[in-house]
Amino acid sequence: MTGTSWADIDEARRAVLAAMPRDRFLKTILKGVMRAARDKQNPIRGNLVASGLRELVTHVLHTLAPDDEVRRCVWFEQAKDTKTVTRAQRARYIVQAGLPDAFVKEKLKLDAAALAKPLLQAMDGLHKATHVRADTVVHKGSEVRDMLHDVLVEIPALLDDTEDARERINDAVAGALHNAVFESMILDTIQELDELSTHTRVDHHWIETIEVKRLDAEHIDFVVTGEVVVELQYGSDSDVANDIGMRSSDGYPYRAKVSGEAGNPLEIDPYAIRLKVDTSSYYE
Repeated sequence: MTGTSWADIDEARRAVLAAMPRDRFLKTILKGVMRAARDKQNPIRGNLVASGLRELVTHVLHTLAPDDEVRRCVWFEQAKDTKTVTRAQRARYIVQAGLPDAFVKEKLKLDAAALAKPLLQAMDGLHKATHVRADTVVHKGSEVRDMLHDVLVEIPALLDDTEDARERINDAVAGALHNAVFESMILDTIQELDELSTHTRVDHHWIETIEVKRLDAEHIDFVVTGEVVVELQYGSDSDVANDIGMRSSDGYPYRAKVSGEAGNPLEIDPYAIRLKVDTSSYYE
């Protein structure tokens, strides 16, 4: 069986950097870890790599899941054996942020703890090697490469799972968003539509895209695009009845910014929706 190669390591390294491209300190730690791993003359290179990898993962967890954010989540409970936020809680936050457990399990069909487990297990596997003792020295190349690969591949894997969770949110909230956007269209006068005719009535709409723009401990914001179909009436009802007025229908693309609560993502306030309709085609 072929073991982990340096080419495998380089591919994993590039994936980590691509996952967090603006993090300069991450690049610094990773550069140091790689130098230590390649230093065959260092008899404890594997131990130094283990220490560096532990700090690398710790940095990723603390950057993507700050203490204050994790503590504000509806699901957060202080662990009995520590006063700090645990690694498992940080990894859980990276996947689900402030979304409640019931929503994540029942609507998204995800287990955040299970998704975080491989990275946490890989980090736990570093523990013995970070303490240099006569019986814990790690120098053999294959052992160093395996250690590197086991940890590095799990960082982008967790972030990929996070991206998948965001995509699942779109499907889970589509119905609630559709209803809230429609209610917003009815409750508020949309100037762009109102000025098209004597009486403009929203008939229906459909959603084309949903994008999660922000998700943290307390907030979830979406950008929704779609098309609204309206009835345009020229003249009064009496004018229409006497054939001196008319009615027609038309559709126009819209863009909506929607703000909600992460702890209750299916309850969307229609008054918290900012809607913009593009009626330029009407004037063409």
